[in-house]
Amino acid sequence: MKRTESAPASDVRQVIRRKLEDRFDVNYSVSEIRIESMEDFDAYLYAPYRSGEKLYYRGERILSDDRRLVPTLLRKKEELRSFGDEPILRLTSESLLRYYRSKKSFLSVYETLYGRADTAHLYKMLAFAQHYLDVSPLIDLSKSLYVALSFALKGRTEFSDDVVLYSVYDIGDDDTSADLDEVNGWLREYHVNVVDFGAEEAIQKLLQPKKERLHRRETVLHDLRQIEELVNAMNPTAKLIDIPTNDLMKYQQGVFLLLNGFSLIDSKYFTKDVRKSFVITKYVVSAAICPTLQKFLLGKAPQYRYENLMDISAAVKDER
Repeated sequence: MKRTESAPASDVRQVIRRKLEDRFDVNYSVSEIRIESMEDFDAYLYAPYRSGEKLYYRGERILSDDRRLVPTLLRKKEELRSFGDEPILRLTSESLLRYYRSKKSFLSVYETLYGRADTAHLYKMLAFAQHYLDVSPLIDLSKSLYVALSFALKGRTEFSDDVVLYSVYDIGDDDTSADLDEVNGWLREYHVNVVDFGAEEAIQKLLQPKKERLHRRETVLHDLRQIEELVNAMNPTAKLIDIPTNDLMKYQQGVFLLLNGFSLIDSKYFTKDVRKSFVITKYVVSAAICPTLQKFLLGKAPQYRYENLMDISAAVKDER
């Protein structure tokens, strides 16, 4: 809709609302499927896995709005303060490198193993950080449904809450790579904005101004257009990296999802453009069938019992 300076503030709000509703779905609820029985699990998850479809998985131990597909680095506000205290933080490959170089113990161990940290070889550093510092712009996935299921169930026998499994289907091959040079090229172009201005509250106030502000029409329109510009600028891309860097990652059949070129507002980002490369489906698994799934997992893949996931030696010695 083409607007002029005389467009009512209510019209501007409706434009922004439609864009938000169309593009904001950080929790992938538009493609959420309930798993209420083992028959559902077999039909939606296990049968495609057995057939060898090109799928990747992630397990979450609890259904919660706070546990979104957001990298660990962007979830930890105390770590983000290391990048500055401005309302909008601009994360790039150079600022990532400065951040990790400021972690003296991390840097010492990394450089002992791999040599000097620089922007030309970011992938090894970020993968190392994901595994040993638990802070990186990467999201863990696995080629194994068993591994994702084990992370979701976490060895429990009683469940009071539903658990979550994500499946990620690769639409094509252009956004997946096992080539280190190509992946490092992606990472050199890393650019993410983190917007921290109480966005939830700020956006709501701007979209629903108080009556006493309505007479300040031009000010409201100006604020709304700033938000609209921010909305229009959020176009995330997704890349899948299939380069295991250690035995544990190979054992877990791990891969990484990289989200780039977007703005994070109060732990939310626009996901519509991500779906051009990958179909991400969120499965909410009923707590009622989780004990049965736990037995299923131990019967089908005992090497992936939860206590063995992070300890290959325990898996090797486990004779149960």
